[in-house]
Amino acid sequence: MEFFYFIVFFVIGSSLASFYCVVATRLPEGKSIVKPGSHCIVCNHSLKWFELVPILSYIFLKGKCRYCKTNIPIYEFFAEIACGLLFGLSFLYFGFSYSFYVSLVLISLLILIFVSDFKYMIILDSPLVITSLVVLGLKWYYFSLYTSFISLIDGVILFVIMLLIGFLGKKMFKKEALGGGDIKLAFVIGLTVGVPYGLMCLVLSSFLALPYATYSMLTNNSHEVPYGPFLISSLCIVFFYYDKFSYILNLFN
Repeated sequence: MEFFYFIVFFVIGSSLASFYCVVATRLPEGKSIVKPGSHCIVCNHSLKWFELVPILSYIFLKGKCRYCKTNIPIYEFFAEIACGLLFGLSFLYFGFSYSFYVSLVLISLLILIFVSDFKYMIILDSPLVITSLVVLGLKWYYFSLYTSFISLIDGVILFVIMLLIGFLGKKMFKKEALGGGDIKLAFVIGLTVGVPYGLMCLVLSSFLALPYATYSMLTNNSHEVPYGPFLISSLCIVFFYYDKFSYILNLFN
């Protein structure tokens, strides 16, 4: 039965990833996510249902539009695989529980931020708002209204901490050190895992970003690094391995 559910959530995740890619690429350009329907951005060919099957369509079409032979962005293929696998593995790891449903929300946000921030250097507000509301609702349903309220306070605290880090960074480096989306994402992190674990997310994200930042500084004249993907990745890691990070925190108590 577990394998059956793994397949079900793999299909759901890979299918949603296709939609997330549409959201992450259309909204930054001010386009509707509803109209027009799925189409080739070069020749405007409207895609048929068999061209929209997650993962399989990319393989059978050899990564190209069936009409104009333009390459389909490879990140869509990897996003579908990653989202499908992470959805399926989340069920195997958590089962049907509060943590499982929150993990689905965080994985969805992970895909959206990876695409929008790496492609446009933008973290969209609407996914952050939806994520916050869903997580608050789940905390209220599974725990209590008081828990939701405390989580809201945690989100505000981490938001303020990140705001101060951005302010100090701007003073030190004479330019924006953090984007507004990164600061808003800190609110989601605090809301989801609380302040102590949220601070661990901030530290972990710095280590995750370091190799990419170093490479970017050596090869890119702008020296701009999309920090959002590393922040949301650190949140997912801490959330999935909550018990391991609890052990680390206990060492300092």
